[in-house]
Amino acid sequence: MKTIDTRDQLRSEFEKLLNKSASAHGHCCPGQVLGVRMSMLGLREAGIEDPKDRQKKDIIVYVEMDRCAADAVQSVTGCSLGRRTLKFLDYGKMAATFVNLKTGTAVRVIAREEARGKALELFPEVEDTAKAQLEAYKVMADEDLFEVNMNFKVVLRPEDLPGKPLRRICCSKCGEHVYDMREVYRDGKALCRPCAAGDYYTHGDILQRSVMQKSHNGLEIRSKIWIESDGEPVFGRGRRFLLEAIATHGSINRAAREINISYRKAWSHIKAMEERLGIRLVDRQTGGKHGGGAVLTRGAREFLSKFEHMEDGLREVVDNKFNEVFGSRDKPTSVPEDDKERRHVRYERD
Repeated sequence: MKTIDTRDQLRSEFEKLLNKSASAHGHCCPGQVLGVRMSMLGLREAGIEDPKDRQKKDIIVYVEMDRCAADAVQSVTGCSLGRRTLKFLDYGKMAATFVNLKTGTAVRVIAREEARGKALELFPEVEDTAKAQLEAYKVMADEDLFEVNMNFKVVLRPEDLPGKPLRRICCSKCGEHVYDMREVYRDGKALCRPCAAGDYYTHGDILQRSVMQKSHNGLEIRSKIWIESDGEPVFGRGRRFLLEAIATHGSINRAAREINISYRKAWSHIKAMEERLGIRLVDRQTGGKHGGGAVLTRGAREFLSKFEHMEDGLREVVDNKFNEVFGSRDKPTSVPEDDKERRHVRYERD
């Protein structure tokens, strides 16, 4: 009976994966070698044997760097951003975490910094540092190349998993839509992360959003609409945020905390809306001090969709009128030229 050396099998598999990854990446480099070996180790420790076929729905990978190794991780695992199975964390670390969704096992593999020096010791005759590292990383033991951590759990939220988008929210500042609960709330307003924390880009003159039009002199128009009954507010942006937060967290208590109101006030808003709209909005289950679970009814989801559609239409009308009236190239003479503060024209519809 012929004995098969498992080391030869691993070596053959490694060469095959490296060639395929380097071909897709465009060249072979030390980062490619590290990424392939990192992936092989992480998959093995996480219990993933067939990530591209039989177990393709059982894995999510977090990469912590945007370097050559990240391409190798994608090539070996078959995970991708588009399929939502590859998550990019901009930590600047040569590390990746492999999560087995079926078992809950999570394995974080990080390249040892001291491996760089050891690589040069193994091939002192190679003058090119990158080439020496490339060859050394191919033959160094896993324990010399990587540190492995399995003493933790990765908590995956429903909005982070593959599948159709769970929700789409319009940013109250820029008007762009945010998918999968990536919005943040400031003073009860839903904002995209760039509007809340700062953009990586700047808006040029060609970028004109229907939520807000800006004239040549910096004037802006903002519109706000709400629904009333007999002079009493029924529904508006703040209450919309409340319902959307309930949909996100499945809890009235957590939703109230997110938009910075008390649980009692949140529940009061819900009852008032249901009475005046004549539909049930929230199905609630009692759960003690934390308020229990809560989900939006079908009627609530349909109403939110209609309200958003109405808001979008009214913004477009107001923006077009503003552009027509204030679009003149003549500069106003009543504002000093050294006034650098941006001015706003706010439009509210009662």
